[in-house]
Amino acid sequence: MHKTLTFLLLLLAHNIFAQEMQADTRNYKAFRQSVSPLISQMGNKKFVGLGEGTHGTAEFYRFRYWITRILVEEKGFTHIAFENDLSDTWLLEQELRNSTSPDTLMRKYLLSIWQNEETRELLMWTREYNRTHKRKVRIEGLDYVMLKPDVMLLKRLLGNITDTGIRKSLNDLELPAALQDEAWEGMNRKGYKPDFALLSQSSHRGYLLADTLDKRLAGMNIPEKAICHTALENIKQGFGPFYSAVSQTAGISRDSSMAYNAFLLAGAPGEKMIIWAHNAHLAKKGIFNNEVGGTGGHLLKMFPGNYFVLGTGTATGTFAATTEARDTYTNPMSAYSLQQPKENSWDSILNNSALPAYYFFPAEYNRKREERPLRFIGYNPDSGPKTYDMTNMTNLFDAFLFIKETHAATPLTKPLSVNKQ
Repeated sequence: MHKTLTFLLLLLAHNIFAQEMQADTRNYKAFRQSVSPLISQMGNKKFVGLGEGTHGTAEFYRFRYWITRILVEEKGFTHIAFENDLSDTWLLEQELRNSTSPDTLMRKYLLSIWQNEETRELLMWTREYNRTHKRKVRIEGLDYVMLKPDVMLLKRLLGNITDTGIRKSLNDLELPAALQDEAWEGMNRKGYKPDFALLSQSSHRGYLLADTLDKRLAGMNIPEKAICHTALENIKQGFGPFYSAVSQTAGISRDSSMAYNAFLLAGAPGEKMIIWAHNAHLAKKGIFNNEVGGTGGHLLKMFPGNYFVLGTGTATGTFAATTEARDTYTNPMSAYSLQQPKENSWDSILNNSALPAYYFFPAEYNRKREERPLRFIGYNPDSGPKTYDMTNMTNLFDAFLFIKETHAATPLTKPLSVNKQ
């Protein structure tokens, strides 16, 4: 038997660093008891990242919902943030309170990767929790996928303002926001060719408009001032790559922006946030030569010692994904079979355990700080060799939840068809 596997099984047998969990995802009571050592480490942190090894695995969603519920009920967390558009998620949270059709809101405000029954279960629980508790839980987004929702949010919050200059600035922002959103969605259509020169010029202008408006609102006494500032920051993050003063600034990236948004939403003393996003983003370090990921590392710089990240992984089964190039609200999602784990990868070693589902702490498991390939599946169907990166898991995650066989997330309406790769 492989020495690393023998070591892992020894830890599991003695119940020291890893805890076996019930594979039955319907058994919340058993799950809650099994993860108590994990919760004890998460509970005293300001930020907890709950990662996903794919964007479309039912068990990842359900187990994270259960962990989120425990952290809210027992550890005082009041923010749940998604890898989703910031302003759209704010609007979702506002309308969810009184909605009789949460599915409609999910399709309107959440990217397709979140439009499933497992996410719906979390949202419904959150709504009921808020109805019976004085201290409310907020549903929020950290990303800048689309920009027009930010403008719409600002118009909604500033609708009664009489300052004609501000009203004009908001109207002027609509065009560059709409143009950039159109280009993003257009890249999913065959034959679409964006006018990059026009897009760059328009987005450059949009950044300056948003920055000027942000500075102007800062000196005014207006309601919802904080969320207005956050929305304008989100707009600038989206336009930033087209604005030379920002695009040439070292350290500005999608992941640093998501970390900054987490700070804006939950940085105040006493606030505690749970973040749902891909393993790569929530990791404490970027992957693929630091080309992507590392939101967690940015949070650790802002809040030293106050961030805990749980990664999740699987080996076999199915997962939901889309063949479209850009993530939107209308991506067609289908179920795909996972390819067999790469030989000698972390995934294949973890899959050799007799346990169907378990978690462990990489710092204890990988004391030799060994590097092996680890799979990072995005929102497209590929789960093969190109999805692996050489990693020392200790550098990325504080804990890791592994489920040997998993299933595609459950769509809101009809079952997914399984596509063999």
